[in-house]
Amino acid sequence: MAVTAAMVGQLRERTGLGMMECKKALTETDGDLEAAVELIRKKGGKDKGDRVAGEGLILAYIADGGKEGALIELNSETDFVARNDDFKALGRLLAEKAATSADPTPGAILADPGLKAFFDESVRKLGEKIVFSRATKLTAGEGAILVSYVHNTSGPQTDGGKTGVMVEIVGDSEIGRGVAQHISFAKPKFLSEAEVDPAVLAKETALITEQAQADPKLQGKPEAAISGAIQGRIKKFLGEIVLLNQPYVRDDKKTVGQLASEGNTSVSRYICFQVGETAPKGDA
Repeated sequence: MAVTAAMVGQLRERTGLGMMECKKALTETDGDLEAAVELIRKKGGKDKGDRVAGEGLILAYIADGGKEGALIELNSETDFVARNDDFKALGRLLAEKAATSADPTPGAILADPGLKAFFDESVRKLGEKIVFSRATKLTAGEGAILVSYVHNTSGPQTDGGKTGVMVEIVGDSEIGRGVAQHISFAKPKFLSEAEVDPAVLAKETALITEQAQADPKLQGKPEAAISGAIQGRIKKFLGEIVLLNQPYVRDDKKTVGQLASEGNTSVSRYICFQVGETAPKGDA
C-alpha cells in the first residue's frame, strides 16, 4: 500500500516522531497504522494515547467588561513544554474561545475546523501529547463582575500558571483579586457554611465530640465547658474549609468574610483549577 502524507500525519500525531521515522514505520508495515504504532513501541517509542499529560497550565480569560470569563486547563507531558511560548499561545487562544463561546467545553471548541487545525499543528510542533482537558465558563449576574488570579512565579498571569481562580463578586474588584489570590493558596472547599455538605459536617462533629469526651484536659469539666470546647473545634474546622471563615492570607487577624464586608464587597461563587487534578495517575 502506498504511504500517503495523511497517514504519516496520523502516525506523527500518535507518536510525536519525525516525518521520516513515521514514513519508514508505515512502509515496513504496508501502511497499517496500528501495526506501525506497535512497531515503534517495540523500538522504545510510545503511542501518545499511552502517555500521561500531567503537566501544563491553567489559563484565565475575562471578556465583556468582566461579565464573561473562563478557566481552562491545557496539559502536556512535561513542564519543559508547558513553558514553551507556543504552548502558552495555544492556551491563551483556547481560554479566550472558552470565555466567548456559548458552549465552552473542549470538544465543542475543538469542533471548529480552523482551531482544530491550529491545535493539531501546535501538537506536532511541540512533539508531546497535548490535552485540552477542561474548561469552565462563568457569566456574572446582575451587578456582579468576574475577577481572576493565576499563580505564576516567573511571568505574567496571561502566561498561565499551576493554579488559577475566578471569582464572581459585587463590589471592589481589587478586593475580589485579593480573595482570588487567597483561594489559590488556601484551597477552600466551600464558599460559606451554608454550602458545607451536611454529611461532611456531621461526620466531623461526631469525631470532634468523641475526641473531646476522651480528652484528659476536659475530664470532670462541666457540660457547658465541654460543649464550648466542641463548638470551638467545629469553628476551627469550618475555618479551614470554608472560604468566608478562613483567615485572610495577607492579614490573618481577619477572615475573608470580614475583609469583604469591610470593603462593601460580596463573593457570590468561585472556581479553582490546579494543574494535574484530572490527569490519570500512574506511570505511562
